[in-house]
Amino acid sequence: MQVVITGAAGRIGTQIVEELSPSYDLSLIDVRPVEGRNSIVADISRDPALTGRRRWFKPKPWSAAFAGADVVVHLAANIQSLAPWEKVLPDNIQATWNVITAAAKHRVPRVVFASSNWAVKARERMLAPDCYQPNGPKIGSDAPPQPITAYGLSKAFGEQAGRMFVDEKKLQSFVAVRIGFYGLTDLLNDEDLRCRWIGTHDIRTLLRRCVEAEFEGFHVVYGVSTQPTSPYDLSHTRRLLSWAPQQLP
Repeated sequence: MQVVITGAAGRIGTQIVEELSPSYDLSLIDVRPVEGRNSIVADISRDPALTGRRRWFKPKPWSAAFAGADVVVHLAANIQSLAPWEKVLPDNIQATWNVITAAAKHRVPRVVFASSNWAVKARERMLAPDCYQPNGPKIGSDAPPQPITAYGLSKAFGEQAGRMFVDEKKLQSFVAVRIGFYGLTDLLNDEDLRCRWIGTHDIRTLLRRCVEAEFEGFHVVYGVSTQPTSPYDLSHTRRLLSWAPQQLP
């Protein structure tokens, strides 16, 4: 199986590269080199047809890596939840559109999209504080996007763009992973981060299952580890991917 990973030099990117590299043929793309591995250095927010254009020499566009691929894992993004629109527009919206259209053009069957809990942050705040209780209402995979920041809006855009391409039969499957907080465990004294935390083992196995599981169509899943105060319902995530979190914060 051939897998393309964008944002391969990032925090999550390096983890999934390490997780998949023994088993799959990987094509890695980032704005900076991936340490210790062959990679394509490119700005995917630019039109792939224009990337690297020179009068006497035109290297292959970054989208050439999509030819023959089975899955694209799109992780590249500005991950600052309060990033200004001027950063979000190219890094998250234009880049995501370029990746999805390139995948469709090259007939890649599946796109795995790194969405975020910020795509439903407004709904989470509407349900608070009850949704943080073990038996309180939870936000399911069927919850439509309700963002509150430009970053959240960009993730909602990515989800809806994927749905559109699946509905138009341009992609066989698209899974949006609403990832919680992946970061330093010493920040987990903050209960707001703790209830959304996902550990390294869980993010690696979750994304592996997004690549390997057999399903078609558009889906939303959640990326959080095991904690009773999480505001997200993992039932569809468990069923679709045959996956369950193993780590506790």
